[in-house]
Amino acid sequence: MLKGLGEMGQIMKLQKEFKNVQKKLQKSEAVGESTDGTVKATVNGEYTLVDLRIDEAALASADRRAIEKRIIFAVNDAVAKTKEYAAQEMARLTGGLNIPGLGNFLK
Repeated sequence: MLKGLGEMGQIMKLQKEFKNVQKKLQKSEAVGESTDGTVKATVNGEYTLVDLRIDEAALASADRRAIEKRIIFAVNDAVAKTKEYAAQEMARLTGGLNIPGLGNFLK
């Protein structure tokens, strides 16, 4: 009759660990950069751009459209790294189990 309590304890433990991972992810940051390294973008675990650095030499020598493309690439790179980190943390938490909806929760 009390078999379900063990499973409930596991669920509560998983829920607590999930909240800890969420907090860890929110505090994380990832840096992405343009292919030539002249633009660096930092995105936090909530997919918010928190820093953007553009090399002075690139500003002086590149045209506006080229710099815009580099910025877009760097931001997208940082977002991709953030998503990958979140996926790794969730896989670690779930032991690689594919729990429907859980992966999409962090995107």
